[in-house]
Amino acid sequence: MWLIKFWTNVLAGLAIIATTFSLAVRVWWVFALIEHLRVQYSLVLVIALFVSVFTSRQRFNIWNVLCSIALLINLIFIFPLFIPPNGISAQASNAPEQTIRVIHATLDSKKPDVSKAIKYLNKQETDILFLLEVTPQSLVQLRKGLTNYRLIAAQPKYISHGIAWFVPRKETKPIQVNRFGFISLPSDNNRPLLKATISYDGRKIVLLCFHTISPQYAEAVAYQRIELNALADWSQRTLKNGNQDLIVIGDFNSTPWYSPFRQLISKSGLINSQRGFGIQTTWNSALPPLFRIPIDHCLHSKSLTTIKRFVGSDIGSDHLPLFVELRLD
Repeated sequence: MWLIKFWTNVLAGLAIIATTFSLAVRVWWVFALIEHLRVQYSLVLVIALFVSVFTSRQRFNIWNVLCSIALLINLIFIFPLFIPPNGISAQASNAPEQTIRVIHATLDSKKPDVSKAIKYLNKQETDILFLLEVTPQSLVQLRKGLTNYRLIAAQPKYISHGIAWFVPRKETKPIQVNRFGFISLPSDNNRPLLKATISYDGRKIVLLCFHTISPQYAEAVAYQRIELNALADWSQRTLKNGNQDLIVIGDFNSTPWYSPFRQLISKSGLINSQRGFGIQTTWNSALPPLFRIPIDHCLHSKSLTTIKRFVGSDIGSDHLPLFVELRLD
């Protein structure tokens, strides 16, 4: 038992230190990265408190207090995901014509074979299918293998910047594609983002498939802040430009508690579809669920309500697919 307590305390000590540093994300770029692991810190701290309470003679000691404070800090950032944005859980509508279903899936540009993703996606029912990390080779497979879908637009690339948009061949809803194109946020970004405008039951909906740089080094962390800030500004302009709904979905390479992501939500006025549905981790699919983090997101205007949201199964990528169903209010 002493060995278990020793290693538990070591991990808890590291979690306390990491939690403290995560509050100073602008001091050093590494502190920004450790902010993503709040769920894992919380898990370690809960275990440490459990072990300490049942093995120590004195339950109220400085160690337990430190663990409790660190745990509380992390839970403050995590807990809002379990609370719906309006405080009331959305109920699924019995009128499917009033909802729009969107699937986002990030493929793996390093893996040429996407047959596993094709098999999974052909079994799904959706109105919009966005794919990221699409290469010229995988696009050929996708166009041939996705028999239930037809391609609307694509810009495949051999690096992770490729993108594609599919819709069902058999139309079940009165959705019309008005226009689409590729934009960059910010304007000097070489990563194409697919912007589309559709009409649905008299409503105008703007869609954006979003993808940020992976924050693996100092310059990338700084540039990701610029990308998220550019998205916030673009979202504000889009919503001010007429009576239209907005859906932004994709690989944000950010957790919901990551400070730049929280700033994006605050500045843009968009709703995080994850609110009320829990953590729903999407990356890395090779790890057990408790070791993954949620970095794929769907944000939407306040004129929409998320009634269904779940993460799909393994598609042969390091990301898991994201399914969101939104109600037009």
